[in-house]
Amino acid sequence: IGAELGPHDIIAFNDYENGLAYAKKVGKPVLIDFTGYACVNCRKMEENVWSEPDIYEILKDEYILISLYVDDNEKQLPKEQQFDYLKKNGKVKKIKTVGDKWSTFQVINFKNASQPYYVLLSPDLEILNNTQQYTDRDTYYNWLKEGLTTFYEK
Repeated sequence: IGAELGPHDIIAFNDYENGLAYAKKVGKPVLIDFTGYACVNCRKMEENVWSEPDIYEILKDEYILISLYVDDNEKQLPKEQQFDYLKKNGKVKKIKTVGDKWSTFQVINFKNASQPYYVLLSPDLEILNNTQQYTDRDTYYNWLKEGLTTFYEK
């Protein structure tokens, strides 16, 4: 299915399209996790918030996790997926790596370039809640629950 084990052995997709296709197949909402290998606050969220039993259960059972590493500059995109992106300031950004792809995807779609950055989506690309960044346990829990409520009310 194109997934691997993420933090706390939660099944995670590292490709947006594959994760979205799987979410459609199983009828679950998506948690997009814009993260980075070198992101200290991302690790803090995973260690201190995602590890909480009630949050862990929601992440494991209720959402399809898509973790997009914006600093993955080791994995080159296939030549046919590489392109030049013209930024608003007129400069060209060469999209050559997986990290280039996901960081640009985050900026274009969510007007944000910081991590961690979390987005809840339906498999039909409806945003289920406001976006979330580094936060405390209770705020994150309530945010996840609100996203589920919105998803199942549709």
